Amino acid sequence: MGLTWIYQALGVESASPLWLSALRIGDWGRILLLEGDCGEIRFTLIFSDCREQRWRSYAHEQAVESNRLVDFAPGRDQQRAPAQLLSEHFGLSVWYGTLEVRRR
Repeated sequence: MGLTWIYQALGVESASPLWLSALRIGDWGRILLLEGDCGEIRFTLIFSDCREQRWRSYAHEQAVESNRLVDFAPGRDQQRAPAQLLSEHFGLSVWYGTLEVRRR
């Protein structure tokens, strides 16, 4: 599945790079919003009912305004298996209840 899942949800070509530009945390960590774009299309990945997150920051990289999303595995909802995100500057595993991709 990988990144293809996001491309299909957005209805875009899979050759376009996906960029993450912002992270918003709501409800004391139970909601994670990752904002990004794919060319001219802006989107938000919305993880709701989150139970656990594990972050890996790559200290050798310089901070930038956006990160290219390198790999993605959606996992399984209802906290059965974590979603895995890998960008140029961080890695994230998140156990979640629901996941939505919303065009902005």
